[in-house]
Amino acid sequence: MKKKHSSGGLARVVILLVVVAAVLAWWQFHGFSNSETVKFVVHKGESIRSIGDSLRSRGVILSSPLFAALSRFVHSGQVLKPGRYTMPSRTSEFLALRSLFNSRDRDAFVTIPEGFTDAQIAGRLAREQVCDSAGFLVACSDPTLLSDFGIPGPSAEGYLFPDSYFLPLGSEPDDVIALMHRRFLDVARSLTPDPESLTPARVILASLVEAEAEQDSERPIIASVFVNRLKRGMRLQSCATVEYVLPERKALLSDADTRFESPYNTYLHPGLPPGPICNPGRPSLAAAVHPAHTDYLFFVMRGPGCHYFSTNFAEHAAAQRRYAGK
Repeated sequence: MKKKHSSGGLARVVILLVVVAAVLAWWQFHGFSNSETVKFVVHKGESIRSIGDSLRSRGVILSSPLFAALSRFVHSGQVLKPGRYTMPSRTSEFLALRSLFNSRDRDAFVTIPEGFTDAQIAGRLAREQVCDSAGFLVACSDPTLLSDFGIPGPSAEGYLFPDSYFLPLGSEPDDVIALMHRRFLDVARSLTPDPESLTPARVILASLVEAEAEQDSERPIIASVFVNRLKRGMRLQSCATVEYVLPERKALLSDADTRFESPYNTYLHPGLPPGPICNPGRPSLAAAVHPAHTDYLFFVMRGPGCHYFSTNFAEHAAAQRRYAGK
């Protein structure tokens, strides 16, 4: 009798496990009937585990480990594209994965790094299928468009703010430029009570600082070096201005490169270049509006991302020998 009772208990356990498995399977493939949705962003390089944790914290799924395990089993080797997704507010791990891998909002999540030129921005927009690179560059130099936006100079270079944007796929270049320039104006207003004080000359200065500096703490100091040299009538001799006009970028300029004829070459021509050489971010714009008060006239790279500053040429020459081997 005990043996039969034991067999009956085991059968009930097996039936219960089958029912639970069936319910879980049904849940994974069907989920709740739910009309509410959430907007969810997948960032570039984000791991499946991180995505699962975010979905669980927002109540979209119940189990981050199950989400990650199903991803390895069902979508092994596939990578989620960064972007914005619309998903049910409560769903199963399997359906959440299917939604992420099979659909995406018609927006691209595009990050424009600080210091990108208009040409680099055009390349990234084309890669993300936002707009054609050639069409974007034509729009950046359209005199009518520049006049409408109040952008001085021959192009939008320097006036498109580097940031992360949701941009509709297949956008018109004019609309992208308008959005990025509005963001530039918003930042300008946050830096100074009088946005008019962010003159074209300061935007050009900010672009030089952006191209030369790596550490935010040094940006106001580098701005002060350029300001001090301008006040003394010294040529700026910024390598970044030469790199901007060379046919190809170089890690180290030769003496011949510094003699490359261009109005942007500040080794040859006094004063600021005729326009910005990149699109500066907030710290560089702030440094141009509020440069440090120093007596420095020179700087040389002394290590990764940092510079040695000098007040006279003899000290600068010694620093060059010490740090640059010149």
